[in-house]
Parts: sequence; structure tokens; C-alpha cells
Amino acid sequence: MKGASEADGLSTAMRLLLHYAGDIHQPLHATSRVNHEYTQGDRGGNSVVLPSVSGAKNLHSVWDSVIYSRATDFDLPFSTSDWDSISSDAQALIAKYPIDASVASNIDVNQWAQDSFKISSEFVYEGVTPNQTLSDEYIKKGQEITEKQIVIGGSRLASMLKTLNMEQW
Repeated sequence: MKGASEADGLSTAMRLLLHYAGDIHQPLHATSRVNHEYTQGDRGGNSVVLPSVSGAKNLHSVWDSVIYSRATDFDLPFSTSDWDSISSDAQALIAKYPIDASVASNIDVNQWAQDSFKISSEFVYEGVTPNQTLSDEYIKKGQEITEKQIVIGGSRLASMLKTLNMEQW
């Protein structure tokens, strides 16, 4: 049996791993746009102010909210109905976005970051004007991208967890 401080440390490490695996699949965690307007960088979209929708008021928070579609936070600890809702959402996304086994089994975190950076450089900033409402087309395409990234991130996290010696946990 592990001591309390060792168990706490392992618990913290697992929570950080889960958090970072999710973050790296969100494109604005892999970039900071630097240009004449944002000479020090846009802090991963945090400096790109947009009209507030359900509390998402900058480009980064819009992407964190799965482009406005999942802006609600759950109270902690999760209730049974929260777990049921999350599970149902996950199952629906997995069915909607089947992921190739080679993508799902890729546990190279550098590749994960490169994939997210590619999305940020090819789509995230296209058609975005500070203080202007995002177009319906942008919202639709962005939701597809973020939903697929959730499935890819979850699949890759599962592959990574399979490599760990869980007996130590």
C-alpha cells in the first residue's frame, strides 16, 4: 500500500496527464499568433476579443467551449447524471468520428502538438475579426474540428495509459 503523500503525488500526476493530453489537442494551446497587431503574441487566442456567447469572450475560450456547443461547466464532484451525460456525449462523438488506429495509437506528444499547430495555422484564425461575431460557417467547421480533436485526444490518451505500469498507481 502506498503512503498518503505518494498516493497524492500519483493522483496529481494522473490529473495533470489527463489535463495536458486534452489541452495539447486544442489548437490554441499549440500556438500564439504574432503579427503587427499582436507584437508580443495573442496568448493562444486569449487576446482576440469576441462578442461573449455563454461566457466565451475570446477566441481561446470559444475553442475551449467546443465552439459554443459545450460551454456549461459541471459542479464538482460529478453527480451520476453528470457522468451519464459525459459518457453519452463521448459515445456519440466516437460514433460520429471514427479514428484510424494509426492515429489513435500515436503517443508521440510532439506529433500531437504539431497536429494542433497545423489546425491553428490552417483554420483557427481564418475569417476571425476581433470584436466581430463568428460566421455560421466558421462555427460549424470549428465544431467539427474540435469534436474530432476530442475523440483523437481521448483515443491517444487511452493508448498512452495502456503503456503505464498501473500497478505502481
